[in-house]
Amino acid sequence: MSTTLIEVAPGVHRLGDAVVNFYLMETDEGLVLVDSGLPDHSAVLLDAVARVGGDLRAVVLTHGHADHIGLAARALSRTGTTIWVHEADAPLLGGGPDRAMAYSPPERSMVPYLLRRPKVAWLLAHLEGMGAFNTPPIATYSTFTDGQVLEEVPGSPRVVGAPGHTPGSAILVWPEREVVFTGDALVTHDPTTGRTGPTVVSRMSTHDGAMALASLDRLAALGEKGTVLPGHGDPFTAGPRAAAERARARGIE
Repeated sequence: MSTTLIEVAPGVHRLGDAVVNFYLMETDEGLVLVDSGLPDHSAVLLDAVARVGGDLRAVVLTHGHADHIGLAARALSRTGTTIWVHEADAPLLGGGPDRAMAYSPPERSMVPYLLRRPKVAWLLAHLEGMGAFNTPPIATYSTFTDGQVLEEVPGSPRVVGAPGHTPGSAILVWPEREVVFTGDALVTHDPTTGRTGPTVVSRMSTHDGAMALASLDRLAALGEKGTVLPGHGDPFTAGPRAAAERARARGIE
């Protein structure tokens, strides 16, 4: 599946590849990137910005894992671009898996998943091939907290804290856009297990599974309207509440 430039909502473009999503949003004040993929997605991003047109003003991160921060350091080279991340995930921006393991270790070892699901090895090889394990550190960034409205970011998105996948996982909501960016707080394809449909990422990649499931209540509270745009998998159009309910019913592996 190629996701060079797919408009998933008016003025919202899905970028990435068959495993990882990130999003480019058009606003009256410039372009905003929600997450920033893997380092080797550089050509995809440059092509998208050229085709859409406009200046990149902000990168807002749903969390600090390497497959979501890969191009953030490069984005800083564009004049006027700022990077935003939840204060609890700021320590992860040093780059690479060692940083993530130190500050947000997964709940379970990957070994049982590798034994039961050989595709996990393919996933790791894909991430390595796309530069995930050599993600450049992000030297300059701003932090946000739960419930904050980011008035400095075009469109003034609201932050809904959703800890669990990482300590600072966040859901991002742009007023009047009817889109909800969930990062890995909820996905529609978990590449570590092969699950499709609304789900919580497995304990192999989640810091606190019980907390991740509890955070689904915050997603459900956003109501019935809106398209859910996850960090992995296809958009879910039946609304945040339905997505959260389905994920909660499935639990976490």
